[in-house]
Amino acid sequence: MRRLIVTDSTSDLPQNIIDDMSIMVLPVNVILDGKIMKDRVEIKIEDFYDRFDTFNTMSTSAVPYEEFALLYLQLTQKYDEIIFIHCSSYLSKTYDNIINVHNDFKHKHNCKIEVIDTKQCGMGLGLIVIEAARLMSKGESFDEIITHIYHIASQVSTYIAIPTLKYLKKSNRIGGAKAFFASAMGIKPVIGIEDGKLVVKTKLLGKQKNLLLSLMDTLTNDIGTTPVTIAISHAKDQTYVNSLISTFNSTFKCNKIYVTYFGPSIGINTGPETMGVTFYRNWID
Repeated sequence: MRRLIVTDSTSDLPQNIIDDMSIMVLPVNVILDGKIMKDRVEIKIEDFYDRFDTFNTMSTSAVPYEEFALLYLQLTQKYDEIIFIHCSSYLSKTYDNIINVHNDFKHKHNCKIEVIDTKQCGMGLGLIVIEAARLMSKGESFDEIITHIYHIASQVSTYIAIPTLKYLKKSNRIGGAKAFFASAMGIKPVIGIEDGKLVVKTKLLGKQKNLLLSLMDTLTNDIGTTPVTIAISHAKDQTYVNSLISTFNSTFKCNKIYVTYFGPSIGINTGPETMGVTFYRNWID
């Protein structure tokens, strides 16, 4: 039985996880000053953040239909079961493109296919993909994996702390006047993903050296005493990561803590100082 998990690079998976778990990751397009590059293939994530402030315009675009179609036809001749697990359809057209490809070509092969809109992005998507790959490696059935993917997706919580509003303003995610007054008041938004959409989960006031540590009361209430799997996401600044790992291990029952970069899909809008934590409860072996 030949089986495969496919996702896209908005999952922000660390490369060692991709390699160890044999996950196929399709790169989205990163458009920097008009030049189109494949995420983490034609531009490495470290270079993206090192050069962040040199770009005048930045955006991303989904894996296009044509690329999906060619890959789909190749993979469905090679594998017996494939699960495509992708970013929220509210945040990217990638899911729409693959579901359109699947609908157009599903009668041309005998491969069992499932295409999933996780309603997540970043490591909210990444943690779901890791769990799906883990279950597949254990030999769980196709239907059991699908059921568990949807369960995990409903459990995922993300907190993204944004130290400065200037990049949200630059990307037109927030108005200039609103950004000015919020900055003047020292307001720093913490955003998350709910029902597939970006939402403001809370706001922090004043200068905070480490915004995530200032969220510990909120995280503690959200996590409680249930075992969790956690991902810490960073942009250019990684100085706070070790202190977070220590704090989380001493505060929560952590089954696993992953550390990874925010990819361009999030980083373009939130900036190189962005920091975040994603987790889900109720680990099931």
